[in-house]
Amino acid sequence: MLIRNPLPRLLGVACLALGLAPVSLAQAVDLPPLALKRGVNALGYDPLWSEPAKARFQPRHMQAIRDGGFDHVRLNLHAFEHMDAQGRLSAAWLKTLDEMTAAALNAGLQVILDQHNFNDCAKEIDLCRARLKAFWRQVAPRYKDAPDAVLFEILNEPNGAADAVWNDMLAENLAIIRETNPRRRVVVGPRFWNSLDHLDSLKLPEADRNLVVTFHYYTPMEFTHQGASWTPQFQKLSGVTWGTAAELDKLKQDFDRVKAWALRAGRPILLGEFGALETAGMAQRVGWTAAVARAAEARGFGWSYWQFDSDFVAWDMKADGWVKPILNALVPVTGAGPQAVARSADPALDHLINAPKVSAWSVYGEGQSTQQVPCEASGKTCLRVDLQGKRTNPWDNGVIAPITGDIRKGDKLQVLIWMRLDTDDAKAKVSVPVSLQLNAAPYTALLSGVATLTSKLEPVVLNGTAQADQAAGTVMLSAHVGQVGQPMWFSAPFVLRNYVPAK
Repeated sequence: MLIRNPLPRLLGVACLALGLAPVSLAQAVDLPPLALKRGVNALGYDPLWSEPAKARFQPRHMQAIRDGGFDHVRLNLHAFEHMDAQGRLSAAWLKTLDEMTAAALNAGLQVILDQHNFNDCAKEIDLCRARLKAFWRQVAPRYKDAPDAVLFEILNEPNGAADAVWNDMLAENLAIIRETNPRRRVVVGPRFWNSLDHLDSLKLPEADRNLVVTFHYYTPMEFTHQGASWTPQFQKLSGVTWGTAAELDKLKQDFDRVKAWALRAGRPILLGEFGALETAGMAQRVGWTAAVARAAEARGFGWSYWQFDSDFVAWDMKADGWVKPILNALVPVTGAGPQAVARSADPALDHLINAPKVSAWSVYGEGQSTQQVPCEASGKTCLRVDLQGKRTNPWDNGVIAPITGDIRKGDKLQVLIWMRLDTDDAKAKVSVPVSLQLNAAPYTALLSGVATLTSKLEPVVLNGTAQADQAAGTVMLSAHVGQVGQPMWFSAPFVLRNYVPAK
């Protein structure tokens, strides 16, 4: 049941917090240290390479990536089409590569130079092998004196004709790289599209400990690629959902298999690509993306999201800003720098299972805009949501925040938000459904109620007991506001588990 009342001492103190310390991705994992943590793929399909004047991606976007909470960028390089008949890369293409690499390094990012002509290598293996060796004979010595923050990836997603000879291709190109870069980190992955099912087929030189093993994850493809024009078997699919207990178990089992392989092989792991296409729907994309990212982090894997721009996007080029629901699913504590944010002495903070920041909120639906405004709630900042007219259903507009911690059956849950209508009318009053719910179909509510909002900024508290286990990244806090039709304020959200205030 939702109530509006004076806050318990616990919640009043907890709401003074401005943030949480970032979680260590290598914590309690018996793998070699992996410097790559959270990254994004970029530049694979940008006009930059052929028509710089039409480039969408600009050097300033590297700083935006760093400021978004990422530590690396994976540059997807379709280089074969920029080679002449002798396999020489054009001077213009190499100049662009130098500029983008420098922009990333200057922003404090690590850079993976990913040779991405996988489709060519799937079709004409002899021509591919010649061009791939020509690529690394030019790129490797060019970057031999580059900082350690630059990594090489021999070839993205070997498949088709490359599958049968992939270990030979890996060995011959690694030998070329090692001639000039004996200790540089090199990313390598298994055949069959970097499938985790083929990790055992990889043959790596035991003595070379500067290898990072990658795999890609888009399971289930029927969900992540529904409506994809380039996949005939999925292009007519729509309405496919994800998030059942069996599907979550499949994710856990798959990533446990990768971790078991990594422990046997003694190799660090990078989840080099994962993402769900826009046709999956925002709420579904957020749920799947958060679940995959948290599953990778829990096992000590670094990850690189697919992708910054084009499709599966994390950055809206037209709006010139992050797609906030996707960013918050990837990096729950938005804006946290490399240094841990110190917690206060309030013991309630140890029970938080979400990011208590205004920036954790995402807003969906038509006819809405947002801005941060000063307020007297936690952190002295609220999110103002401007709703331009009422919608048919309450859920046509929503304000949502991901829950990044797990929930177990029997957990005592507490939710706190300050909310108000942005009006001076003392008689104004509106009811808003608020829920702690699954972020994928069937969107079952763990806790729910109705908040009564007025012109005063007042706390809304939701209490209850979890009736089932819920994995990290599968739950969200939501307020359905489609029928409000006027501006509202929301403070940072606080969700706590099993906190009992001292008497």
